[in-house]
Amino acid sequence: MSTDRVAVERILDAVRRRAGLAVVDQAPLAGGMVADVRRLTLADGRTVVCKAAFGEQAHLDIEATMVRHLHAAHPRVVPEVIYADPELLVQTFMSGSHLTDAAATSLGEELAILHGRHADAFGFDGPTLNGWFLLPNGWSGDWVPFFRDQRLRYCADAAVANGTLHAGFRARVETLCERLGERLCEPTAPTLLHGDLWSANILADGDKITALLDPSVVYGHPELDLSHVVGQPYADAVFESYRRFHPIEKDFFELRAPVYQVYTAIMHVLYFGSRYEGWLDETLTRSGV
Repeated sequence: MSTDRVAVERILDAVRRRAGLAVVDQAPLAGGMVADVRRLTLADGRTVVCKAAFGEQAHLDIEATMVRHLHAAHPRVVPEVIYADPELLVQTFMSGSHLTDAAATSLGEELAILHGRHADAFGFDGPTLNGWFLLPNGWSGDWVPFFRDQRLRYCADAAVANGTLHAGFRARVETLCERLGERLCEPTAPTLLHGDLWSANILADGDKITALLDPSVVYGHPELDLSHVVGQPYADAVFESYRRFHPIEKDFFELRAPVYQVYTAIMHVLYFGSRYEGWLDETLTRSGV
């Protein structure tokens, strides 16, 4: 029996023993940076998605908490969690393929719905994830200090610690942090964010969005989500649709989107190393440091 087959059998056995689900067929799915991802056909006819990651560093229970929170806010485009523990997550299968320009208007509408949910403070009740990386939260009365300390500084320090971010870039990030109150603004209310809206986490069927996957949930400024759309070929249609429900300040695109993209670029450097230093340099330069 091959090693791959042994791994699959271990996953299917965990689904049977822990989740109590009988599997009659399975197939691998793309998107396995954090965990092995498979589409399972169950004996009762349901099709589900299973994520599995074994070991002490597995945090699929935290991912399940985020998915449950988003599902409660927008069940039409967010999977329902069927079973979760740190090593195993089973959720409903969401059909569709990767985002196309035709679904851009729909993305603006679905994102606007998600951004209609608010909290009394910024952050989240417990840690969350960006990919496999564990993010601290807690609650804050102000967004700018939260984003500065719990996202920019925290993630930059982690990237330095794992050897992917050079000291020169860390110094520039710190300069940005010191000036952050001049660059960012407080939103009207803490808004529920997906938090990691790159195109591979969005599924569509024709001109309709069918799923928002793999979130990095936080209550914050909606501009953080919108910054993931800036620069994409479908951006204009998304923003036009979104503006029918929520305003977007004009200076967001020039002044604040680059700052939020610094955070995304830091995460890419943390994951993938020096090949994303050029993007980080660009976002920092556009942020004025």
